[in-house]
Amino acid sequence: MATSDQKRPAIKILKVVAINLLVLLVLLEVASVGFYFFRTGDFFYARKKGQSIATKTEFETRSQQSANDMTIIYQLHPYFGFVYRQGYFEGAYPANNCGFLSHDDFPFKKTNKDQFIIGIFGGSVAALFSFYELENHVLVNALRRSPHFENKEIVILNFAAGGYKQPQQLLVLSYFLSIGQQLDMVINIDGFNETALSYWNNRFGVDISMAPVHVVLPLIDLANKDLAPEELTLSLEILQTKNQLKDTLTQLDNARLATYYTLRWLKAKYLSSQYQKKLETFNGLKRTGKGKDSLVHINRIENPLDDPEAYEQMANLWANSSLTMKGLLSEKRIQYFQFIQPNQYYATNRQFSEEEKRIAINDRSPNREGVIKGYPKVLSKVSSLKESGVNIFNAVNLFDEVKEIVVYVDDCCHYNNAGNEVFANYIARSIIDALNNNAAGTNLNH
Repeated sequence: MATSDQKRPAIKILKVVAINLLVLLVLLEVASVGFYFFRTGDFFYARKKGQSIATKTEFETRSQQSANDMTIIYQLHPYFGFVYRQGYFEGAYPANNCGFLSHDDFPFKKTNKDQFIIGIFGGSVAALFSFYELENHVLVNALRRSPHFENKEIVILNFAAGGYKQPQQLLVLSYFLSIGQQLDMVINIDGFNETALSYWNNRFGVDISMAPVHVVLPLIDLANKDLAPEELTLSLEILQTKNQLKDTLTQLDNARLATYYTLRWLKAKYLSSQYQKKLETFNGLKRTGKGKDSLVHINRIENPLDDPEAYEQMANLWANSSLTMKGLLSEKRIQYFQFIQPNQYYATNRQFSEEEKRIAINDRSPNREGVIKGYPKVLSKVSSLKESGVNIFNAVNLFDEVKEIVVYVDDCCHYNNAGNEVFANYIARSIIDALNNNAAGTNLNH
């Protein structure tokens, strides 16, 4: 039996070990708090719910956008081409009854006469802008400072979806107006998908006016049951990885210690990377969308258009869709405002820092060529659209004066919180200036 003198060295060792472990844990917590501040600019213990949602959305959007196959994310829709599957993005904004990422089912009905409904249309940039606005209210607060919106309860509804391009916005608008959706204003954010994704349609022998090939062709193969055993196995792995990522993001949201948050964040980053790789492998498998006797069929073009003709056609399609949206809304005395989004591959005077270049610029990006050649064609239509009464704003130079701030979150097209804040303030200023100049031509109190 050990004496008290024999026990003392062991107790001292245990105390030293315990103290060292405590110091190590404190250092890890301090380092994790610093890591969180470096990433977000916020103090961990005072973090806002909006930041948690933004982090989830960033991971989910990165996973979605980096891979060109979307059968896990989307499902075919008879009018819009595709919508989100139920359950995707459920950690932030779930797919509603119509397949759009929103907590509100559509059609949304006003509950009082002072509600002013603004519908956001476009692709993933517009959708992420909607989420940012719903959490931070930058656009709404800026509009409320104008007498035009005095005593208005502004409601933001998201009708945008990743991959949408004209005429999908037009089709979505037409459908929801036909079933009685109330709108007082429509904001359409586009330009990137109309150029980058239309370019790929033409390259893959699908008409430019059709929904993007990287979504539609795999969905058609799936609908026609053209999946091979290899694809089915990989699909199950993708679903499993996605569920693990979703669970990790939930744990991230509930973290009370910065160290636990950091560990969950690193795991989420790893799972997101695995998810992307599996999706890219899935996309590398042969996709056809062919077969005239198939249940779901899309016409193919044997000889893609030459680039000059293709870009002219895509610009005309975009402009005609904008004019038609404006016409539909004018008949119902609904305000229409359109914004051509900034993109890193369309050269402006923006000076990218080395940090932002690593995030935003990829010389091998599949979107680069479409933007470089397509944006000038789109921009050439702006003057004629303005002459036709469209409230359209060219925002491609918006970030030129935003110095020493990273605004892009990936090498595709999306903005971080800082970028969305700048964009929201620009949109608000543009709308208010147009109303002050009586350019919109309708009464907000109709």
